Amino acid sequence: MVKQEERSASSRAKLTLSARALFVAQGYEAASIDGIAAEAGLTKGAFYHHYKDKKAVFLEVFEAVEEELTARVRQASRAADPWTGLKAGCLAFLDEAMRDDVQRIIFKDGPPVLGWDLWHEIDARYGLGMIQKGLELSAEAGFIEKRPMRPLALLLFGALCEAAREIGGAEKPKAMRRHFAAEIGMLLEGLRA
Repeated sequence: MVKQEERSASSRAKLTLSARALFVAQGYEAASIDGIAAEAGLTKGAFYHHYKDKKAVFLEVFEAVEEELTARVRQASRAADPWTGLKAGCLAFLDEAMRDDVQRIIFKDGPPVLGWDLWHEIDARYGLGMIQKGLELSAEAGFIEKRPMRPLALLLFGALCEAAREIGGAEKPKAMRRHFAAEIGMLLEGLRA
C-alpha cells in the first residue's frame, strides 16, 4: 500500500512539474493534456487519474507559484523593524514579478483561466495578508498612523499587482521595475507618521 501511495504521489508531482514547465513555455491555452502527460513520461489516463481537467492542474501550479513567491517575499521582508520589512517586501515582490513563471502563471494566464474572483481570492490570500500585517505592525511601532488597515492594504496590494503586470509587459522590465520601485518608495514614505 505504501509503495502504491509513493508511486501515485510521484506521478502527481511529475504531472505538476510538467504542467508548470509547459504553462510557462507555451501558455495555458497552448499546453495540452497530452503534452503534459508526455512531458511527465506518463499516459493521458494517468493525468485523468490525478486531475479532473487542465484547469485543475493549473490551479495546483498557480498555488505552488503563489507559495514560492510569498516565501521569497517573506524572507526578504525580515528586518530589524516592521517598516523596513514592509518596504523590503514590496521591493522583493517587484523583483519576483520579473520571473517568467510568475508573469505567465500569476498575472497573464491566472485571471482568465481561474476567473477574476477566484484569482483575486487566491492572490489576496497570499499577498494581501502579508501587506496588511506589515502595515499593522508598522502602525503599532509608530511608523505610520493607526487606522483601519484593510483599505490601505488593498490599495497597496492593487498598486503592486498592477506594477507587476506592467513590469512583465515592458520592453525593458528592469528599467520599468526601477521606476515602479521609486514610485512605491515615495508612496510608502507618504504614509509616514
